[in-house]
Amino acid sequence: MDRRRKKTVKDKALHRVKIIQGHLRKIEQMLEDNVYCVDVVHQSRAVQSALKKVDLLLIEDHLKNCHVHHIQSGQTEKATNELLTLFNYK
Repeated sequence: MDRRRKKTVKDKALHRVKIIQGHLRKIEQMLEDNVYCVDVVHQSRAVQSALKKVDLLLIEDHLKNCHVHHIQSGQTEKATNELLTLFNYK
């Protein structure tokens, strides 16, 4: 029997955020050390990409769970408004 605990979305998101925090500290240090601008931008873009992955992880979980629950319980307006707000259409 596999006794390892299955990682939850929360666990995965927190793990990724901690890694991102380390990258942000690296960027801060690079700026303090006057590292070549292009190198700092590369590091910054890596952080932005990592944040997008966290967003997608959370959005996917929301759609599969909360969003479905809202629709099944007749809260379609709430479900629609949440998505429109999430994607900046409202």
